[in-house]
Amino acid sequence: MRNFLLKFQIVLLFSVQLSSLWAEDGRDRLNAVIGKMNSLESFRASVTLNGGLSGVVSYKSPNQLHVRFSDGRIISSNGRILWFYNPDSSIAGKQDLKGVSGGLGGLLSGYETVTVSGRTFRLTSNTKRYNEIILVVSENDLPRVLKMKRSDEEITEIAFSGIATNIGLGTALFNFQPPTSSQIVENPLNQKE
Repeated sequence: MRNFLLKFQIVLLFSVQLSSLWAEDGRDRLNAVIGKMNSLESFRASVTLNGGLSGVVSYKSPNQLHVRFSDGRIISSNGRILWFYNPDSSIAGKQDLKGVSGGLGGLLSGYETVTVSGRTFRLTSNTKRYNEIILVVSENDLPRVLKMKRSDEEITEIAFSGIATNIGLGTALFNFQPPTSSQIVENPLNQKE
């Protein structure tokens, strides 16, 4: 019996160490993917949100983003100001980004558990806005699917396709100005529900 308990303790210790090693390997692999994305000067891709709404996302380093959805909605940032524009309601949200780290690295940082299986990463945390994130990357470490799950079980899934990297994107694309007739809401992300 004593011999059995000793073997059980050794197996348990080994499995805990192995699980820790997998978590470290997952974090290291994830950091490599984030590093790859951070090394890009620019990219453009088609996106599909929750299997329905489609659009085009454009990114230019550092922290410039422009997303135009098929229904006319726009999300745009020049790195200092983030705009959310809805042409149906003619409302534009203007968010000051000072002190905010963005991009894939900002979204995926601070998760307690990071595991990887092939090209699929699973990040979990009880303290983050999204309790679980699943990231699937292509063979060249570019995102294919990003699935984010909140504690209330709401899931947002973004699928990427047709990614073109290091292409010439003009600065004007990222300096969005809503139509003058729009109602502007200042810092909507700072407001409590």
